Amino acid sequence: MDNQVLVVEDDIISMKLFNAILNKYGFSVLKATNGAESIESLMNNKIAAAILDLTLPDTSGFEILKYIRNHPIHKNIAILIVTVNHDKLDTILGLEMGADDYITKPFHHRELVARLNASIRRSQAIEDKTGPIIAFHDLKIDIEKRIIKKNNNIINFSFKEFEILYLLASNPGKVIHRQTILDKIGGLDYSPDTRVVDMHISSIRKKLGDTKKQKHYIDTVSGIGYRFRE
Repeated sequence: MDNQVLVVEDDIISMKLFNAILNKYGFSVLKATNGAESIESLMNNKIAAAILDLTLPDTSGFEILKYIRNHPIHKNIAILIVTVNHDKLDTILGLEMGADDYITKPFHHRELVARLNASIRRSQAIEDKTGPIIAFHDLKIDIEKRIIKKNNNIINFSFKEFEILYLLASNPGKVIHRQTILDKIGGLDYSPDTRVVDMHISSIRKKLGDTKKQKHYIDTVSGIGYRFRE
């Protein structure tokens, strides 16, 4: 089922809350209270998204996150991690490991659904791309394996850097607005005037060998955003 969501949560009250909210908005819920049940659900079901509590009785939610991102079938599903107010480091680590977004307890039900739907849209956009490899001169982006090579040498990119480069490279010659890029990497978490996109672009350029004087891949379109060269 395309609307099936795996909820991994060991707290009974929280699980009932997730179930009620998601059912109300048309989602089918698969329940798992520990890591073993999570793995079993992933092995036997088609899942659109996963909501992960990071503290489980038999394993860490980070391990489930890592398992999903390395899974041949489920690696691109939307993933939300559940945190509490004081768990900022856990939130950052979860996002760096590949979570699409997070929800902080206590939360409003409409915020949960909005974040979930936005994450699902982003994950489905990745699945809908037809070309498994994007090639541009000496640069190759393997979408399935999430590997970037330049002159056949692998370049290490963070999850968000890969998503940004993938977005630009899959639209060569097209100007991509900063806000579009921001939405791709979780725009709900940033103010409109944030420089986070520019910082990511700077890091991507450095890794690709672009300099201020010589840009071979990504152009800046002043006041608008960025464009990957054709």
